[in-house]
Amino acid sequence: MTKYIIILFIVFIGQSRLFSQKPEKVNIDSTNYYYKLVPKSKPVGTIIILHGGSEDAKGVMNQITLDEIALKNNFIVVFPNITDDDFKMTASQELLDTIAKQIVDKHKVSKEKIFLGGLSGGGMQTITYTERAIRDRNTYFIPKAIFALDPPLDYENMYYRYQREVERNFSEVGVNEAKWFLEEMEKNLGGTPETAREQYIQNSMFSYRQKDGGNAKYLVNIPIKIYTEPGVEWQLKNRHRDLYDLNCADISAMINFLQLKGNKNAEIVVTHDKGIRPDGMIHPHSWSIMDSIDCMAWILKQLK
Repeated sequence: MTKYIIILFIVFIGQSRLFSQKPEKVNIDSTNYYYKLVPKSKPVGTIIILHGGSEDAKGVMNQITLDEIALKNNFIVVFPNITDDDFKMTASQELLDTIAKQIVDKHKVSKEKIFLGGLSGGGMQTITYTERAIRDRNTYFIPKAIFALDPPLDYENMYYRYQREVERNFSEVGVNEAKWFLEEMEKNLGGTPETAREQYIQNSMFSYRQKDGGNAKYLVNIPIKIYTEPGVEWQLKNRHRDLYDLNCADISAMINFLQLKGNKNAEIVVTHDKGIRPDGMIHPHSWSIMDSIDCMAWILKQLK
């Protein structure tokens, strides 16, 4: 039986939340900062939780309970607020290096016990940082284990999905988002998958059409857990998307690839009807698809 005990507690759900401990805000520069929660006892590790592209750190803190559970299990919990990044994710890599070094230096916690996770774009940053830590050996730390919620993974597949979104012209929200992403991908990656294929492979977290999985091959020895909710009924009704258009397709393919390569700590959690935003709107691409107790139990398992 593990010496760490998962502690259950009551939380307040909604836009505001009462914290058992007030998060401390730390400024990195004029635009980027992070919140941290530090246990009263000696920390056993650090968990860094990254927000998605359309939210900020404080918004994440109002949607999950993982931080409170982790704090009670003597983890330092950090919520970075990254204001600007692109598809190459160099900005997030540099900021994560800075944040981790500050935490390690100030609190004397091991950089060998840093866990990293995030939703959507935050999940992409999580996986990219980890792959580069192994591939390039140019990061401050190598995560002990990583988790992600519904992250896009394959830039080539993403590009064609956004093209289909524009062509269908069904959802104004979906079409506007797709147009923005197509423009940004072409700008950041130097063209389309046809004209700049190597850049798409070099910067993708996973490349389905590459036999070696692209950058995913660097995750063979890293514990990874990904939560995803296809929400097919919702997607068809609200976006007219099918399974070919959803992140879950590439997520399941990457986890399958890693398991076939021998990663016994590569897991996928597929949820149904769990996705809901803080304002009550049903949406499968939400923090609520992650069971914080389940995630904490998994982190404690990897800590051994």
